[in-house]
Amino acid sequence: LIDLDDSWGEEIFPFPISFASDIHYSGLAEVRFPPEGWRDPKHPNFWSYTYAWDIHTDKKIDSKELSDNLVKYFNGLNGAKDDITKTHASIIKTNQENSTSFFTGTVEIYDRFATHQRITLNVLIESYYCPKKHRATILFKFSPKELSHTTWKTLKAIRLKKTPCK
Repeated sequence: LIDLDDSWGEEIFPFPISFASDIHYSGLAEVRFPPEGWRDPKHPNFWSYTYAWDIHTDKKIDSKELSDNLVKYFNGLNGAKDDITKTHASIIKTNQENSTSFFTGTVEIYDRFATHQRITLNVLIESYYCPKKHRATILFKFSPKELSHTTWKTLKAIRLKKTPCK
């Protein structure tokens, strides 16, 4: 789904996602991790990564649905059980170009992989919807770095291999 070279780590899994089965889509998800630094809190690539969902849906995905599903995803990923580990997400729509919606926001998560503390991820989202095929492809880009940080230059350049109507 994501147009990146083999140096980026890759995980592909179907919906429903095993650790977030309360996200009710069918389709496929692809996660891509930078070549180095994803789990190193001192590295510029710490928690900086991208993933895409290619899902069946009869409608465009709005900011509320994105927020709700990011909460479900990260709660499942991190085994959230209490106020310290539960996820909070705030997503707003920033632009619309034809059938593509653009969003920005933050996701406050518990980092169970490295720091075992709460962190805030900035997120940029591109949601492509094809009404003829009842499909959406959603590209997420995450990093705890501010959007002006050089890490975002790499993340912002990431593209999908194709959008759902092509």
